[in-house]
Amino acid sequence: MGCVALKRLTEDSFEFCKLFVHDSVRNKGVATKLIERCITRCKENNAKNLFLQTTNELKQAHKLYYKLGFEDIKAPKEMDVLKRTRKIMTLRLFTHDKSNH
Repeated sequence: MGCVALKRLTEDSFEFCKLFVHDSVRNKGVATKLIERCITRCKENNAKNLFLQTTNELKQAHKLYYKLGFEDIKAPKEMDVLKRTRKIMTLRLFTHDKSNH
């Protein structure tokens, strides 16, 4: 149905990469479940940030990322940015800001 890779960047940050969902199950929540599992795994490892790279063409994916709380940022120094990447995003985990709970 789909797959995603999770890569540790630092002691407290991860990058999720290679998100893929088969055409036959698109728009059925598979991508959301895969991303949510990545988020859970990051939290289990006490990560503070989950990063991703994407292209400008994936507008539907961008909407999902924003819905899940990701924000646009500049690439962290520990990230190997791919040539095709046009957007870097992060989800901040374990914030102490009560408005995020």
